[in-house]
Amino acid sequence: MERKSELTKALLGEKFKELVAKKGFDKLTIKMITDAAGVIRPTFYNYFQDKYEVMEWLLWEDVFKEATRMMDNEEGMESLRYLFQRFDEDKMYYEKVFEVTGQNSFEEMLYQQILDTEKILVKHHPLKHLKDMPHISEKLFLEFHAVSLMNGIKYWIKREKDNVSADDALEFYRYMMAHSVLDLLEMGTKENRIKKK
Repeated sequence: MERKSELTKALLGEKFKELVAKKGFDKLTIKMITDAAGVIRPTFYNYFQDKYEVMEWLLWEDVFKEATRMMDNEEGMESLRYLFQRFDEDKMYYEKVFEVTGQNSFEEMLYQQILDTEKILVKHHPLKHLKDMPHISEKLFLEFHAVSLMNGIKYWIKREKDNVSADDALEFYRYMMAHSVLDLLEMGTKENRIKKK
């Protein structure tokens, strides 16, 4: 009975994802989801309170359940790579859910999952560079990093026309996080810049 229940929940999630990718989140109704899954409307409410809860559950099940396990096993880089790969596999769906704004926005859900996962990582390894910056707390650092990763993923997903692979997006993200704009400028002396003109 429990196995059947899990399969029904997974089916509702799968149909939700398919329909969001085709129609968008706002136009999607609970009836559309249950019709696609071949179940009656009350069945949906046995598993989920609303569409937002389905979206949050899928983010956990499809991405962060395994990414969290990997982080807990101290597989930090593999966990990050897995995260990018999972987003790449369902780009159409994630492009649509990034449009969900407001109180239960997808961005907020993603930010929280990233933050929770990072907390697991620093449980195993303290942040060594923060010793040089006593005014920056671990909490502030992790929040800043979670926002950066969440926005990096969003930017990559929204620019699907650039056709950047998950591996390339991850390498670009790592590169950007390791360098500021000032690090990348070709800075000569003022005198040399004037000569070039």
